[in-house]
Amino acid sequence: MLPFDLDRNLFHSGGNQMIRLIFLVALFALPVVAQNGPCSEQSIKNVNTAHESSVLAKDMYFFSGALKEPVVGTPPADKAFAPIAASRQNEKQDPMKADRIVVAPSGDMAYEYGTAHMSFDSKKEGHVDFTAAYLRVWKTVDGKCKIAAEMFEPENQ
Repeated sequence: MLPFDLDRNLFHSGGNQMIRLIFLVALFALPVVAQNGPCSEQSIKNVNTAHESSVLAKDMYFFSGALKEPVVGTPPADKAFAPIAASRQNEKQDPMKADRIVVAPSGDMAYEYGTAHMSFDSKKEGHVDFTAAYLRVWKTVDGKCKIAAEMFEPENQ
């Protein structure tokens, strides 16, 4: 229960009805503001893959179960994954399935989480097939929404 009776105080007490109407319109219009910034739910849904260089921030933080430790920046991530990619054949990743996207009211940041299915063949491990849970953090960089951090971890391992 609210500390005051919203209905009685807002609608039935004396005072200016116009101020009350403006208050209600502003209250219900606030969630729409987030959809106008660079990081909107739609702009994030439009990204097909996290590895498009146009959506990666230069100082991106990346961690995956395939790495021993996190890396910061796209060149270090490329370097860390080069030997891993060389050891894999027939690598396939289905499009990521976002379970939820949450955008800051300012539209300058967002986070997304969901799952991505992946498979590959490896000389060491044979055929590997798994679903990974992921979390991505988005931020505005030079007026565009880019990935600031990305973490993947295989489910059920």
